[in-house]
Amino acid sequence: MKNFLYPLITFLLIFPGISLFAQTEDSTEVINDSLAIVIPVVKDTLSVTDSLKKAFLNDPARLKIIEVIKSVNEKSSSVDLLHSENAVKIKASSIDQSGDMEIKVKRKDDIWFRVSGNFAMISKDAFIAHFNRKNFIYFDNLNDKVIEGPTTDDNIGYISRIKCSFDDLMNVMSGTCSIVYKDADTLVMDTEKTNYVITVRNGKKFVKYWVDAAGSYVIKYAYFNTKLKQNLSITYGNFVKAGTGMYARKVEINKPLTSEFLRILNETYTLNNPGMSFQVDYPSDVRRVKW
Repeated sequence: MKNFLYPLITFLLIFPGISLFAQTEDSTEVINDSLAIVIPVVKDTLSVTDSLKKAFLNDPARLKIIEVIKSVNEKSSSVDLLHSENAVKIKASSIDQSGDMEIKVKRKDDIWFRVSGNFAMISKDAFIAHFNRKNFIYFDNLNDKVIEGPTTDDNIGYISRIKCSFDDLMNVMSGTCSIVYKDADTLVMDTEKTNYVITVRNGKKFVKYWVDAAGSYVIKYAYFNTKLKQNLSITYGNFVKAGTGMYARKVEINKPLTSEFLRILNETYTLNNPGMSFQVDYPSDVRRVKW
């Protein structure tokens, strides 16, 4: 027992501030001392992260690209409350036919279209659909049913016959393109003849926009896969002045990897129609389906 107590007493004499029976207040002080050391490190880490983010977002080259994007988007937004009549051609593995398409567009959230003509999926007058960013409603007259559900790329693809995002659908139906990007995206801009080429990248996302430098409007944009091959492109042509922007009277969608193609040729159009209805009309006795 003496052999045990002697080294213990010696240890306590050498380090009198340490007690085997320290009070709660003493323990709290020790914890606080530890926090006093740790917290500045966390703050410094956050400070470095914030500084890097601020430097990334305020890089002069990035800000110049954003100015070009803002100009493009402001001009495209003037093509609004659009009502158009168009000839449409759809080609895919199961269809290669032409018909007519009536389109109504309200930026940034409403797209209505009515497709009629010699399409295999149309047995009666036409099929009609209305999409907003959250939901859609589609009158499938071939099967006498109304389908409602969330707006997703897959659901858009089922109805329009080409899978794409809501923003892509808006860009196609409106005949003019807005460039979509987020703060986390990397932006790069090059020049190609009389065009800017803006690249938007983030993880697997890789999109290029070809912008007419003088007029600030998109003439084409394309998605690339991880192997840098185009898997979706949207091309604009037959431009006419519309508001402060340009309206493309021809829009083509190509999916080269799956041989899907859609072309819209505008016949007549009007802008700024505030009284447009986006109602999907259908018989009261049709079957209702929720997706």
